[in-house]
Amino acid sequence: MDSLHHALKEWAVAVRALERGATTLVVRKGGIREKAFAVEDTRFLLLPGYEHQRPDLLKPEYRGLMDGLPDLTDDGPLRFSSFAEVAGAYEVSEAEDLAALDEHHIWTPEYAESRFKWRPKKPLTVLLLRTYVLPEAVELPYREEYGGCKSWIELTESVSVEGARPALYDEEFERLTTPALTVLRRLEPAPVGS
Repeated sequence: MDSLHHALKEWAVAVRALERGATTLVVRKGGIREKAFAVEDTRFLLLPGYEHQRPDLLKPEYRGLMDGLPDLTDDGPLRFSSFAEVAGAYEVSEAEDLAALDEHHIWTPEYAESRFKWRPKKPLTVLLLRTYVLPEAVELPYREEYGGCKSWIELTESVSVEGARPALYDEEFERLTTPALTVLRRLEPAPVGS
């Protein structure tokens, strides 16, 4: 049986955008508890987070994705409805490279730039993700070790991903990612896998 126990915490609105095929990119720098953002696994669950997301940090055309999102906190049960495979990982160290990616992600230029400037000696990591939607959502109990400002969590139990369907089929995925890849392929690849 195919199952995963490694999860990336990402804004619930970003997870929804990935699941609906509105984007394939996430831009990360790591949490306060991490020295740097590192991608250890090529496949992982997407764990929606609620506490830091705000509509004004999204481009206007993506703000509607917040409609109907549950008003939850990050210390409640964990709800999984998708997983992702890394199709590419790239380091962004220059502001002009981040600006060149602007039309390919959901965040306002100002918010993306603020992430870029936080811990300025560390590059941003742009993940190009292929997202798969689970046949039904899975809920797991919250545990103390899952909390805090960190990107990755190891679950104490695995989540089955059997029967998941791609958020975007091959042709759609290629159509959405090809323009972003013209920018990304000029960048330094970020390491993936432990």
